[in-house]
Amino acid sequence: MFSIRRHHRQAFTLIELLVVIAIITIIIALLLPAIQSAREAARRTHCANNLKQMGLALHGYHITHDVFPPGIAAVDDNFRDGMHSGFIFLLPFLEQQPLYESYDFDVSWRSPTNVQVANAPLGIFLCPSSSHVVPQHGDVPGAPTDYAMSKGRLAYLCFKAAEHGMFDINSGVRIAHIHDGTSQTLALGEAASSSEIPAAST
Repeated sequence: MFSIRRHHRQAFTLIELLVVIAIITIIIALLLPAIQSAREAARRTHCANNLKQMGLALHGYHITHDVFPPGIAAVDDNFRDGMHSGFIFLLPFLEQQPLYESYDFDVSWRSPTNVQVANAPLGIFLCPSSSHVVPQHGDVPGAPTDYAMSKGRLAYLCFKAAEHGMFDINSGVRIAHIHDGTSQTLALGEAASSSEIPAAST
């Protein structure tokens, strides 16, 4: 006689399945903060690299023109009459020569001639952790930037500054003018942006 062996299929019980799901949930909960922290660290590194590239561009401009660019080029000391942002002068040194050449310096950045350049979003001017939104743009065109040059008391939101900044309105600072040395002087940094404080604009 032959004996018949029945093979029973092994399966998880409902309780075992719930335990496995609970363990996986706990592991994910433990790993998620570490993943978010790693992502934010990567964003900080990216942001620091943007600042470094802009710093190199400033030195490149100085080598070429023997002077740093103005923070704002204006017809007078009124920032509201600003013709050009200091960032526009850095474009050739940030591998944006075609964009720079399409900009018309004879008219304001608000001019229809310059709208395309003014609205061009450039990654070098954007921090990965930012929303890239200008909350109070006042219907004025211009791509946002998460960085601002150290402009001084004449510039927007800087009326309480004691002295002129390195990149003030119509400034023309040379390295020889920086008494504390370039390594001890703030050139630019991240610009605060919220519903109360508008972001800068290129």
